[in-house]
Amino acid sequence: MAKNWIQIDILCPAEAAEDLGAELSDQFGAGVQFTPGGLRIYFDSGSFVQKRRDFAGIIEGFSNARPGHGKIEWSTTEIPDEDWSQTWKAHFKPLHVGRRFLVAPTWEDPNPGPDDLLIRIDPGMAFGTGHHETTRLCLEWLESWAEKIEGEAPPDSGRPNAHSPGSLLDVGTGSGILAMGAALLGFENIVGVDNDPEAVEVALQNVTLNELTRKITILCAMPGELSRAFDVVISNIQALPLIGMSETLISRTAKGGRLVLSGILAEQAEQVRAEYRRMGAEFAGARAAGEWVLLEFVVNKDI
Repeated sequence: MAKNWIQIDILCPAEAAEDLGAELSDQFGAGVQFTPGGLRIYFDSGSFVQKRRDFAGIIEGFSNARPGHGKIEWSTTEIPDEDWSQTWKAHFKPLHVGRRFLVAPTWEDPNPGPDDLLIRIDPGMAFGTGHHETTRLCLEWLESWAEKIEGEAPPDSGRPNAHSPGSLLDVGTGSGILAMGAALLGFENIVGVDNDPEAVEVALQNVTLNELTRKITILCAMPGELSRAFDVVISNIQALPLIGMSETLISRTAKGGRLVLSGILAEQAEQVRAEYRRMGAEFAGARAAGEWVLLEFVVNKDI
């Protein structure tokens, strides 16, 4: 007998969606979708009977801890199994990002153009499909940085890797989308780390699917466990964890390298910027998409 699914739609402000989504994903190990009104999450109907009280408690506790966001409302809809798979997949269609990236789910035929950099992806339980503003900001930054390096490289340098944007560390790699995008742009010695074993499994599958295993190493680890520094360190997570990891992320950025932070709401940007400047990183610019901001820093001293 086919099981049914419970679709839960959560109405909440955009500034609350990122944190609440991460909390629900961590607590229940379920994939979370961002919607125009907030969030959407799925449970099979049998398991939700046991989880409903805990779910309601998390929503209530989150709402009480952030009274400025107002009351967070949620509703449930029961969906037959055969309809759920199509409903879930309907949210992930081929998407052009920047000038060249084409991000496509595994179940779509994207028909890429001759200049497209195709990333095939199955997001699974992990964050990162290219549809969220924070991911797009990161991919666009990677593309612009690669173009900048290519334009600056002297044609007669004689170095085989003169046009490479350098090595890269992707902190909180999720689905692996940023690491894969970097590999397609010519970055070398790419490492993606995540402390979530399920995300690491998804990232490994996506890297294999895109035939990039020789260019990308995926590790279940924290950045502080690594012993080397990288020309570019990029992290698309959340403002508070980024603030907490400021010393570590700066120390993993090579002298003269770029440190790129995303997953930051506009209202949190100054707090993040101030922390990294306090730790010695030089602010180099910002990009915005909707209510989200990407911050770029140059690391010119050792920590």
